[in-house]
Amino acid sequence: MKRLSIKEAFGGEVPFTKHISNTETVAKRLLDSIDEGMGESFTIKPEDETLDRKRVDLVVRDDDNNVVQVIESQDATGWLDSVHASKIAYYCYEKGCMDGVLLTEDADEHIKGFIRWYNENTPLNIYLFNVVIYETDDGPYVDFIPVMRPFNIRDKKIQRKPGSVRTQEDFREFLQEKFEEHKGKFTHVTGWYVSRNNVANTGVNVGIHCRKSGYFLVDIYHNNKIDQTQGSPFVETYKQSMPDDTIHFKKQSGYVRRENWDDAVRAFDIMVEGLQQGKIKVA
Repeated sequence: MKRLSIKEAFGGEVPFTKHISNTETVAKRLLDSIDEGMGESFTIKPEDETLDRKRVDLVVRDDDNNVVQVIESQDATGWLDSVHASKIAYYCYEKGCMDGVLLTEDADEHIKGFIRWYNENTPLNIYLFNVVIYETDDGPYVDFIPVMRPFNIRDKKIQRKPGSVRTQEDFREFLQEKFEEHKGKFTHVTGWYVSRNNVANTGVNVGIHCRKSGYFLVDIYHNNKIDQTQGSPFVETYKQSMPDDTIHFKKQSGYVRRENWDDAVRAFDIMVEGLQQGKIKVA
């Protein structure tokens, strides 16, 4: 397949970022590249604005419509420059989030060093991805190759001040602590959730997700691997395992809401046990 530049495939940065937000498969591919398992609790939205009317290419919103990440794409000139690499921090400030994603065709070692320095010495978490585009009979195929991911919170040189406003970084630190506190309970930790993946070799994950409003979502995430139409074995046995709950079903998951961490863990344990013992049927 012939490889294309952003300019060759889309004509410019704006059509390219609109293609990401308007094409479900491409948006999901980017979310999975940022963090496999983000699932459908997060959505990429196009063309947000700052207070001074600067264009933010894309934002990632959770299902409470909070901005959890900003996404900045290098323009059609190709390689990441210092202007685009720097303004991601301003966009994070404007949108009240701590995570930024930079998309570019490539970046030289000097710019990569700048992103590395930012991740190590500031509270922000900056992801860097190379955009790879191929010409196909069905149109441009867009993929995202990780170049750099944020450092673990414990590796950062800067520490947040006590009593600062709760941010995504607070969640990241909180979840890291819970991951270590509950040895063996979780297999995966990110800035948004902890999870146990591939429970009992079923191919599905159980996770606890933080929300900025202070509550938690506990879900079984199956990435469209399970029939969850009304009356299906999964839906019926899931409800039977949690009879006192209203279970909300989305395309790729089913979840319940909990108001505090301890209750979220209890719901998590019920789901994991249900899958391990075959009480919740996934086939």
